[in-house]
Amino acid sequence: MSKYVPGMLTCKEIDGFLYDFHENQLSYIECLKFKLHLSMCKECKNYVRKYENIIRISQGEFTNTESAKKVPEDLIKAILKSRKKK
Repeated sequence: MSKYVPGMLTCKEIDGFLYDFHENQLSYIECLKFKLHLSMCKECKNYVRKYENIIRISQGEFTNTESAKKVPEDLIKAILKSRKKK
């Protein structure tokens, strides 16, 4: 956890912005604040790195169309529904 600096995002806010950061949906200022926090918080930097590794690994798995066909439709709907809750 990083030391609190006024105006800087908290670790909890970093978690909330993670998906939007990864999808390049943050504003310029939000992106700067996100990157500033990561430059000062080793835990969040590691957390984001692990998140990106999971995305990379899962995308590699789903390039195999046979694996993608095995994912139950209700699981896909549940994941998409959980992403909308914020």
